[in-house]
Amino acid sequence: MEKEQQTVVRDAEIKTNPILLEVIRNYLITTCREMGIAMMRTSYSPMFNEALDFTCVIFDGQGEMVGQAEFVPAQIGAIVHTVEWAIKEVGPENMEPGDVILHNDPYRGGCHLPEFMVLKPFFYEDKIVAYTANIAHMTDVGGMVPACFGDTRNIFQEGLRLPPVKIYRRDQENADIFRIIISNVRTPRNSYGDLKAMIGSIYLGERRLKELVEKYGLEEFEQCAEDIKNVSEVLMRKAILAMPDGETTFEGYIEDDGVIPDRPWKIKGTLVVREDEIIADYTGSDPQAAGAINQSFGVTASATYNAIFHILGEDIPFNHGCYRPISIVTEPGTITNVDYPGSCVGGNSDTYPTTVDILLAGFSQISDRSSAADGGTCGLVGLGGVNPDNGEAFAHLHLDGVGWGARNDHDGNDNTFVKNGNCANTPVEVYETRYPVLIKEYSLAVKQGAPGVGRHRGGYGTRRIWQFLTPTTVSAHTNRLTLRPWGLFGGHDAGNQELKFRVGSSEEWKNAKEQFNTISLGKFSNVTMETGDEMLLVTAGGGGYGDPLERDPQLVLEDYVEELLTADEARDLYAVIIDEARREIDREGTARLRSVRMNK
Repeated sequence: MEKEQQTVVRDAEIKTNPILLEVIRNYLITTCREMGIAMMRTSYSPMFNEALDFTCVIFDGQGEMVGQAEFVPAQIGAIVHTVEWAIKEVGPENMEPGDVILHNDPYRGGCHLPEFMVLKPFFYEDKIVAYTANIAHMTDVGGMVPACFGDTRNIFQEGLRLPPVKIYRRDQENADIFRIIISNVRTPRNSYGDLKAMIGSIYLGERRLKELVEKYGLEEFEQCAEDIKNVSEVLMRKAILAMPDGETTFEGYIEDDGVIPDRPWKIKGTLVVREDEIIADYTGSDPQAAGAINQSFGVTASATYNAIFHILGEDIPFNHGCYRPISIVTEPGTITNVDYPGSCVGGNSDTYPTTVDILLAGFSQISDRSSAADGGTCGLVGLGGVNPDNGEAFAHLHLDGVGWGARNDHDGNDNTFVKNGNCANTPVEVYETRYPVLIKEYSLAVKQGAPGVGRHRGGYGTRRIWQFLTPTTVSAHTNRLTLRPWGLFGGHDAGNQELKFRVGSSEEWKNAKEQFNTISLGKFSNVTMETGDEMLLVTAGGGGYGDPLERDPQLVLEDYVEELLTADEARDLYAVIIDEARREIDREGTARLRSVRMNK
């Protein structure tokens, strides 16, 4: 019997006028976008106003998400758990109009310490009918390294940890909380301004909600919020129902934790599709690491939602209703569910994209919408020092794009932030005007870290060279320097990421182990670069999808014309013969060569 005949998914019981439902749903989305624009325009740090590493969300009176926009997937998925903990610990009965709650604790549903979440209850007719919230990546939260990311061993080395606390009471700033925060960070002026931008955005969201409720009435708003979730739940269940029942398992590895040399850490993900529900089970993943690669439960949940929505969610309005058919199983004290006081700042940057990729690899066994692995890391490099232009301390966290994995029907994206981020590219001019650095090169990584070939090739990563104009400490938390992004269905693996240094009068590029005697190639803290020293970061490409001998020769020619590969590489990798003088395909020669290769 067909699966669709075995299980009947009811249609959503919508009580709101369908047209009004869409009007209000899109109003909530637009409000979230407006909140984000306000943050971008009023914040101080490039992490907010250039990289756009933040997310603005609206929850209903039950604390369930009903509105969000095109922000950071890792934050969108995790904030539901962060907000749940905040509401539970503070208690709605202890909230008053004008209160704002601040929270960043990864053991209480949060992501990692740099992700500050602010939450404001919206009161109407003396009761909480909604919450406005955002979560954003603060550049520095104290800890042992500028910008937070390095080879930390426990949560205390990572920075300031805040349980849910009221940073505003009845519209009045809690100056003591602000003083605690800015006294514990390296960049107090920027951190204060960014936090005020976050709070300003949720006040803006509250004003828009008040206008909405006053226009349509409280009863209509509350019913619409429930209908929005119910519609998404039904659409999600129908999408799952269309998939075959079954179970798939895939494993991926983080190459090291920065503490134990050359020891890879396993993430095991089992997907169970059963009628109109999905279970993601991480049983069998390694125990939590000594270093910072562990994920909080909120991060693992977010990665799970991310992978599932990549496969199913393109046409489904994204809100709390989408989560209802999804169950997540993790074991406390493992790499996918860190226990206190385990270090976890890097779980949201390196372990997250690998978690998404192993689930997508599992989905590839039952869906043609999956993809090969991407570059697998945010390429995080933290810089710190004193800016000679103004005498102020600076801390900056560099993010970079990678190559995405190829898909069944398309090449992977070039120079795109890993799947958890959706962050924007910070212009070179911003780096050079805000920080004492010179960017000497910024290009696609055509040779080093090259994408995996296949019927569709992976996307290209990036190559960037910094020169430091003042003594600067460098810390890093990256991945894929030894383990390569994998291909699928005969597609080849991509090349590795590289992080190297050239110091003093030397002409030789050396990795961190060679130059600074670090434990890890990509996870270390506070190495010193002097004026004139240089750093090279090459992010990895994405894995290939399908047999390279099946690639359209015209696509190979286009890559040749764009100088992404040579004629020799076209021949060796794809069995495509290019007439270099005419810049066209030798079709007869290509057919003969492919015939020989295929028959071997």
